[in-house]
Formats: sequence, C-alpha cells, structure tokens
Amino acid sequence: MKSDKELFDLAKMYVVLSNELERRLPPEFELEEIKKSLEEIRNTLLEKNYDVNKFLHYQQLYKEMSIKEYYEFIKTLK
Repeated sequence: MKSDKELFDLAKMYVVLSNELERRLPPEFELEEIKKSLEEIRNTLLEKNYDVNKFLHYQQLYKEMSIKEYYEFIKTLK
C-alpha cells in the first residue's frame, strides 16, 4: 500500500544517507552499507510505483524543516 508517510520516511532516509556521503568519506564497510541502503530506497520507490517528483519534494522539505515543523508535518501524513 502506498502512503505519504512511507514516502516521506524514504525521502528522509535518503537525505540522511546522502549527507553522510557528502560530509565525510566513510570507511569502506560503511560506504558499501550506505550505497546498499540508497539502492534499497530507490528499489522501493520503483517497486511501489511512488511519485518521484513527490519524493524529491519531500527531500527538499525535510532539508528545510525545523524540528518543530517536522513533527507537525508528520502528524498530517497518512
């Protein structure tokens, strides 16, 4: 079942993992784990036929949200 909450969670995880790669060069075992997790998120998007534009929008929202805004926003998702 497709849900906005799951899509937002995927976008949030993608942002966090991408930031890990950008901030520092992780050790090889962590690098492989991060790449695998990013691939799993992409596969989930494809398998569940999620709207990629909405996914990208959620990524941008997450990057710009304060903690308060984040908690208020997730209450609105189903």
